[in-house]
Amino acid sequence: MDIMLALAGIAVISILFLYIGQVFRLPSIVAFLVIGMLAGPYGLGIITDQESIETFGEIGIMLLLFTIGLEFSFDKILKSWRIVIIGGLIQLCTTIVAITFAAHALGVPFSEAVVFGFIISLSSTAIIMKILQERREVDTFQGRTLLGILIFQDLAIIPMMLITPIFMGSSGPDLPALPIGVGKVVGILIVVIVLSRWVIPRLLYQVALQKSRELFFVTVAGICIIVAWLTNQSGLTFTLGAFIAGLIIGESDYNIDALSHIIPFRDVFAGVFFLSIGMLLNTHTIFGDSSFILLIVLIVTLIIGIKILTGAFASAALGMPARISIISGFALCQVGEFSFVLAKTGLDSGFIPEMVYQVFLASAIITMALTPFFMNIAPRAVEIYYQVTSGHCKREVQTGPVFQESEKGFSDHIVIAGYGITGKSVARAAEITGIPYTVIELKPDIIRKEKSARHPFFIYGDAVQEEVLEHAGICHARALVIVISSQESVPRIVHTARKMAPSIYIIARTQHIRNAQYLLDLGADEVISEEFEAAKEIFTRALRRYQLPETEIAKIVSRLQKWGYAKFTKNGDGKTAISGMDTILHSLHIHMLTVEPGSGVEGRSLAELDLEGRYGITDFGLRRDNITTTLPDTSVILQAGDELLIFSTDQKADELARCFSERREP
Repeated sequence: MDIMLALAGIAVISILFLYIGQVFRLPSIVAFLVIGMLAGPYGLGIITDQESIETFGEIGIMLLLFTIGLEFSFDKILKSWRIVIIGGLIQLCTTIVAITFAAHALGVPFSEAVVFGFIISLSSTAIIMKILQERREVDTFQGRTLLGILIFQDLAIIPMMLITPIFMGSSGPDLPALPIGVGKVVGILIVVIVLSRWVIPRLLYQVALQKSRELFFVTVAGICIIVAWLTNQSGLTFTLGAFIAGLIIGESDYNIDALSHIIPFRDVFAGVFFLSIGMLLNTHTIFGDSSFILLIVLIVTLIIGIKILTGAFASAALGMPARISIISGFALCQVGEFSFVLAKTGLDSGFIPEMVYQVFLASAIITMALTPFFMNIAPRAVEIYYQVTSGHCKREVQTGPVFQESEKGFSDHIVIAGYGITGKSVARAAEITGIPYTVIELKPDIIRKEKSARHPFFIYGDAVQEEVLEHAGICHARALVIVISSQESVPRIVHTARKMAPSIYIIARTQHIRNAQYLLDLGADEVISEEFEAAKEIFTRALRRYQLPETEIAKIVSRLQKWGYAKFTKNGDGKTAISGMDTILHSLHIHMLTVEPGSGVEGRSLAELDLEGRYGITDFGLRRDNITTTLPDTSVILQAGDELLIFSTDQKADELARCFSERREP
């Protein structure tokens, strides 16, 4: 087939399936795998010679590892070393052992079973982090836990690349070869230290002085290629060399700029890599035989089941609450992108038979496609777990190592769910005013740091649990303040608290205005929207740019606050007073209209314009001779050059602007 026709066909299929993937919120990696299946020799046959595209795919994986090295930081490891090292090590080792045992029990030789354990133990950093970014959960407790485990997995690919060939070369590990492998790792570390500390920073500094983007990009790409080639000459892989090159540049002051240059190319080449993997899947053989389909279903079930259990176990071993452990397990249930690298190495060496590789490809693609769905059902799995093991949850709260039991008879206090910046501010205000309070927090480090004779009422636990809220005295408290970072847990806390304490006053913080009505319907008495507060602050600063007096600004902002209060609180009947506040905030802007000489409004009074009656504009000011008057007398006659400041929709402003510019009819 003509190369341009082939590219055109792939482009059409890519646009179609990437669009479908976005509609159904499927990761782009899954879409590229499906596109490869369709465009490859076992699908529509658009591409039959895969040599060139596999070369581009290998470049994509090199760039992927290179960017991981750029983003890698020793400081990041040190700050969350328990999650990265302990949690990551437990998750990886338990998964390898479980997969090895399961594969060996099914008749797979031990060496092959260990290799499959290595391959399946890795999860997809790209898929998980993309989903967390879309949900804005990267900075949540579960987001940081998952990131730590994934960092360890990304680093584990390096020793796996060194160890896997040893298992592939014989029925067991070649012990005499291990010292050589260790020596190579030590030598690589020495090279990394020397280059990152003394050589590369000076080189990049001299290049940056030239202020040439082309020179900087070529230098960064050249470092990546040269280090990858040198690493390959020492008997290791190109991809490992790319990671080392990224690590070297990542320790310099130019890692952000280098990353911005590489990311567009990385995304393109990584897409080509997954496309080439999809092309390798023989859909005719795999899906043409029912026995293979049953085998794939069995393997997918084993992979997902084992990885959910091992991921949850690793989080639980770190002392994480049940909710975080379950969500982590469900998020880590797929096969990772670097698993394809190890599997392809086994296929090229003849260690993994072609048919086994095909079954692995099909199973891996299915686990990736199911990841968004499993992450969506994880919160429901948490609720089921709490319902089934409510007694255990209560014991867990009461016996926590950092828990301090509250006094009996504690009442009329504030329960604060979350002890971030906002939660800490609420607690400090309560201390100043002498109001008793209880804090519920998921992070053991914060509890251990804050708990003292002065702050005795800190509870380690998940505020979603009824037992935790009960132990915090929710039934005797006067108010509940929910200021946790995990947005998906806020509705469940509101619902549970309202069910347990019908008379308590609930204040909940949310990011978006659109969530306010939902939280109010669940039982919240007042909702604080970060989006609304930001809009109010921006609006206030915009008014100051028009040199309005602070007293007048305060009046206008007060009116805006009343609108927000009516939207984000309940009235006496338990219903919201005003709807559509999110639409109002996004549609209202400040406009300035200048009275043109001879226009229709020149010589007319503000009363004649009837701004409120005809246009619904209640907030306006008048600027004349560089003096601004807020809420001017409506008897004032407009003159040429006057400027009217209005707060209205764009549509109303455009309609009124025509009167300020159109000539008066004679």
